Amino acid sequence: MRCRQVPVNWDDLEIALTSNSVELTCYFDVRNGEVQMLPVGGGEDEDSPSEEEIDAGLEAGHLVLVEPLGPSIEYGWMVEFADSVSDARLRDLLAVALDGRGAFRRFKDVLLDYQAQRERWFAFRDGRVRAAGFEWLAEQGLEPTTAPPKR
Repeated sequence: MRCRQVPVNWDDLEIALTSNSVELTCYFDVRNGEVQMLPVGGGEDEDSPSEEEIDAGLEAGHLVLVEPLGPSIEYGWMVEFADSVSDARLRDLLAVALDGRGAFRRFKDVLLDYQAQRERWFAFRDGRVRAAGFEWLAEQGLEPTTAPPKR
């Protein structure tokens, strides 16, 4: 099967894939590569498409629902990153931070005291999110004509 080539607004696609908000539903528009982020249950914004327009776009194949990756995927990235840290003390601190509720906040808090590792974490995460974006597009039969922004 040949992939359909589309432009991609990478920043919005990455936000849609990593959004853990139960208040938003995201749709990728294959005509222009934009992501429409809409409040669940419809919005009051007159520029937002109606439910009927969304349904018609989905049926026509112009819109594709973007399912977020979910917190378990991002948690796995944090574990993978923590395992890659060469500093034994920091690796232990991250392992403790990742145990139990509040792991996301504690993980980021630990990295506040390790600026170089914090920057490495964000680069690591960006790479994982970007790879997930390429994978998501391929699963939809889409091939990006635009490159992700350099960070």
